[in-house]
Amino acid sequence: MSASAAAGRLEADLASLDDATLAFVVSDWLIWARDDQLPPHAADGGGDWRVWLILGGRGAGKTRAGAEWVRAKALGIPPLGAVRAERIALVGETLADVRRVMVDGVSGLLAIHEAHERPLLEASKGQLVWPNGTIAQMFSAEDPDSLRGPQFDAAWCDEIAKWRRAEETWDMLQFGMRLGTSPAVAVTTTPRPLPLLKAIMADSSTAVTRAATTANAANLAPSFIAEMERRYAGTALGRQELLGEIVDEQSGSLWRRDWIESARVQA
Repeated sequence: MSASAAAGRLEADLASLDDATLAFVVSDWLIWARDDQLPPHAADGGGDWRVWLILGGRGAGKTRAGAEWVRAKALGIPPLGAVRAERIALVGETLADVRRVMVDGVSGLLAIHEAHERPLLEASKGQLVWPNGTIAQMFSAEDPDSLRGPQFDAAWCDEIAKWRRAEETWDMLQFGMRLGTSPAVAVTTTPRPLPLLKAIMADSSTAVTRAATTANAANLAPSFIAEMERRYAGTALGRQELLGEIVDEQSGSLWRRDWIESARVQA
């Protein structure tokens, strides 16, 4: 079946539903999410994951995946939120980024909730409060010490590869992940070859999912996809920003990092 025929079939099926069923189907993330936008059942090292690292290219749908996971945790929606979280941390590069992307963005928390379940933004307190009592506090990676004291059972960290004080902020957050039976962190980012990001990936309690920009092509302008591929396909920048890969080598380097590491000897 062609893509246009499939789209027509889907439109016809949705039109046949009553209003209540249609509202349920539209709001059910499990129906619409790609596999890479859903958390794996186990960490890469086996066992339960403590950190879900979502690596993706620009526009790959990382923000939507993070926001939907927080929504499920805040409302106790199984299977993603089988155990409801009561205290959630939202951590971005700056407080302005938390508001602009994670909270108010097109794929942010306020946009993805139904009206009856939508949290109330208490801007003066820097927090969101759900009707069921769940609270999400907003934090900036420019102020790691603001994470001293609060405690959480879930957290969402966005664009960690851009954080100026990444390791300090990450460490302070870890000390606060002490509520509930299995506190967990979702990290959404376009990668950069940073030591912290590599350490998170290498941790046995981390689950990693990956997505290229083109995976979300149905929700992006066709001209954008074509132009990005024309300009950056096959380049180091394209691998990083479009494919979501960690690229260690600088373009034009005479020696690759893996060559250096393989030739290293003990003094």
